[in-house]
Amino acid sequence: MDINIKKETRQRIGQMLVSRKLITPEQLEDAIKTQKNTGKRLGEVLVRKGYLSVEDFNDVLTIQKGFDSIDLSTETERIDQGSALIIPKEFALKNSVFAFNQEEDILYVALQDPLNISIIDDIRLITGFEVKPFMSSKTDIDNAIRKYMSEDYNLKEIEEIIKDKDFIVQEKFEDRGKVEENPLVKLANQILLKAVSLRASDVHIEPHEKQCTIRYRIDGVLQNIRDVPKSVQRLLISRYKIMGGMDITESRLPQDGRSSVKFHNRVIDLRVASIPTVFGENITIRILDRGGMDFDVTKVGLDGRDLELYLRKIEQPYGSVIITGPTGSGKTTTLYASLMHITSSEKKIYTIEDPVEYRFPEIMQVQVNSKIGMDFARGLRSLLRSDPDIVMVGEVRDLETAKIALESAITGHLVLTTLHTNDAPSSLTRLMEMGAESYMISSAVSCIVAQRLVRVLCKSCKEEYIIPDDVPFSEEIRKTLASKKAYKAVGCPRCSNTGYFGRIGIFSVMAVSKKIKNMLLRKESTDDIDSVAREEGMKTLVESAAEKVLQGITSIEEMYRVVY
Repeated sequence: MDINIKKETRQRIGQMLVSRKLITPEQLEDAIKTQKNTGKRLGEVLVRKGYLSVEDFNDVLTIQKGFDSIDLSTETERIDQGSALIIPKEFALKNSVFAFNQEEDILYVALQDPLNISIIDDIRLITGFEVKPFMSSKTDIDNAIRKYMSEDYNLKEIEEIIKDKDFIVQEKFEDRGKVEENPLVKLANQILLKAVSLRASDVHIEPHEKQCTIRYRIDGVLQNIRDVPKSVQRLLISRYKIMGGMDITESRLPQDGRSSVKFHNRVIDLRVASIPTVFGENITIRILDRGGMDFDVTKVGLDGRDLELYLRKIEQPYGSVIITGPTGSGKTTTLYASLMHITSSEKKIYTIEDPVEYRFPEIMQVQVNSKIGMDFARGLRSLLRSDPDIVMVGEVRDLETAKIALESAITGHLVLTTLHTNDAPSSLTRLMEMGAESYMISSAVSCIVAQRLVRVLCKSCKEEYIIPDDVPFSEEIRKTLASKKAYKAVGCPRCSNTGYFGRIGIFSVMAVSKKIKNMLLRKESTDDIDSVAREEGMKTLVESAAEKVLQGITSIEEMYRVVY
């Protein structure tokens, strides 16, 4: 069937070319004979023989098949470099494809042969986008790949230019176009765009003795991307400090700043921090992409009994809900998702954060500023005089903040906040260690959630296997997992050969029941509270991770990395 379709297509294309007097019947007949002998495409044969130009053939094929076309050499205004980086460069070069733009979940891709369903399916699998094919010439596609997907960053050009004493890193050009053409600016922008395209949460510009290393944190794990020469280090760091509104003349003290970058026609916020090291300033750039986040509390990883219990607690009009875990465990994302779930026009919601990571028009967000004495305690005290229904406190760090938050929960406000402890029961002990009274904690706290983030197995390459009996876990977890079906990480272009794509939360949700409240008043041990909470249905983080393993969401290796 495929052969007949190709033959029919070939004849129609040939007839169209002849009817438009682009080739003669004799040239068509000669090309068809060559095509039969070589197996090459008819269009390629006609072009190689000099009978037809690439542009004329593409124009006719576009008309015949109803495909759109793009001239990548002239229609540069349609090219979005962020989109270009979505497809891995190796795949783009091998298959002569170039992603030039994106609209929602549709990726616009230039191909030499839009009829190649196999390549289109591969792009869909690698990127997760639906593909809208556009016809373009191989020459234009290859040139676009070299121009927009190059990773050499023109380092030699930069090194030559910076030898000039008049080299300017700041944006003081009258024509902004000159800024974008500055090779150092292009280097800095490309590092950021590639980080966003790879779903990195942080970019690290790390100075060393002989080179400067670029590293991305992807799905919670740092990955080396490349090194740049030591000669480029200072100006690259200065460029990012300028972007963040920081003082480039000060290199002895830590600084913080903010910036933004345009990616896929949306603006992504950047939080820039510098800290002096022995080999120069280390720059860390936190990427805050609200467009890439799904603040849906039902999708953070909670399910079953835990989700039902948690929703019930955050929907109540008063009390305190505490999210606990180490830095980078997803606490803030869970809090934002919770706020999105309970936000309504009938409720006044305030947050006090350090810093404000994502901005929401429906919520009054307050930024902590220690330089002027605006800390959590002072800000929270002020918020309570502004008629709130719901308050989110970024973190309880001291006794004063803890007392105000607990009092607020007791006096008719819903308070959401975070603590740094290893598990849910330990949060009660932590509050008492701060100096909060046990009677106040038992009256205010209604639910504590411990969480971590595990990487999600890539759907495109994960492989099924049977878990062996000797998994290195406790006897209880070993019995749960042994001889069960699970999946392991493999690696493919879609996941940058890591075997993982994205992260999801694992949770331990503890309701502060009457029995636990009484234990708290009697100041019983954390271990005893933990035992009662488990009797009442609380899952541990290990048990939650084991469920994700059996569901094929994550791997045993990832479970071991995160919770052991």
